[in-house]
Amino acid sequence: MVKHTLYLLVIFLCTACSTTRPIRTSDGQRMPNSIAETRRVKIGGIKQFVTIRGADRRNPILLWLHGGPGSISMPLYLYYNATLENQFTVVYWDQRGSGKSYSSRIPPSSMTLDQFIADTHELTQWLKQRFNQDKVVLLGHSWGGLLGMHVIARHPVDYTAFVAVSPVTNGPESERLSYEFTLNTAQQKQDTVALATLKRIGNPVNGIYRDGWSALKQQRDLVQKYGGVLHQNLKLPHSQIFLRSREYSLLDLLKTKKIIRLSAPMAKDIWPEMDLKNQIPVVKVPVYFCLGRYDYNCPSELVADYYESLQAPYKELIWFEESAHAACLEESDKFNALVMEKLVPENNKGVPK
Repeated sequence: MVKHTLYLLVIFLCTACSTTRPIRTSDGQRMPNSIAETRRVKIGGIKQFVTIRGADRRNPILLWLHGGPGSISMPLYLYYNATLENQFTVVYWDQRGSGKSYSSRIPPSSMTLDQFIADTHELTQWLKQRFNQDKVVLLGHSWGGLLGMHVIARHPVDYTAFVAVSPVTNGPESERLSYEFTLNTAQQKQDTVALATLKRIGNPVNGIYRDGWSALKQQRDLVQKYGGVLHQNLKLPHSQIFLRSREYSLLDLLKTKKIIRLSAPMAKDIWPEMDLKNQIPVVKVPVYFCLGRYDYNCPSELVADYYESLQAPYKELIWFEESAHAACLEESDKFNALVMEKLVPENNKGVPK
């Protein structure tokens, strides 16, 4: 009997969390024009998951591009950035091969930057038609920042503005600076274990470590240890947020290793050639760069240098002084207020042209 009960509990935990809570008024009533749904959408020939939430479906659409490629970040954005749902119809999208959109049937050959750009644009077209709007606000974090820059460069007419949070802009140089940060910090702290690890994995060559993903993971663990991924403790541990999520099941979270195996070759192909300064020197969409002062996951000094050279109809760089790579989570109140101030028309009298 006990074994049977435990079995049922495991099945429940693996499958139950695949809905999203309704949006309610202060007295507990469902908001009449709100939207709260998790659904599959066929994008690029495969089914991909979106969670759409907003207090009023007539509000501007905001499409989140998460990090990675291949991360499961949406529970974090749903928790820390839910305030945005008051003034936007927020679309939390698990990209091809990530989170709830992972499938063993996805062809590895389809995991390319061009396909992700096409997927983003196709989803944008679906959202515009679904909500009868002409444009979408695009928001990208880390890898999502890189992806978003490519999307607005190719399809500028579809986007009101782009908010790039700690985007990666140059693969080889970003990795060199990140490795240098961990090495210098380990030397200063006389961290002999870290120094041995860094010596073993060696310097990255064209943004890639000779031992691939395992070496990158070890180096990023050191970046985190030294405050270059998160500069401050978040309100809740990631594990608690994931387990509390209504939208994600335990089964979704157990796919992490499979997701990494599908996505890692794509990153290896992209990183050595990545240089937005030369590849995307001009965009025709207003852009906002949100950078954490202590970011050494995608070193913010390198992103700021790209920002200075970028030509755009309007651009703005906002520093988050208590953040590293995740300003949208670490200083979520400031970030949410800024996005609403800058990009909700009645707050800003329209996005600068």
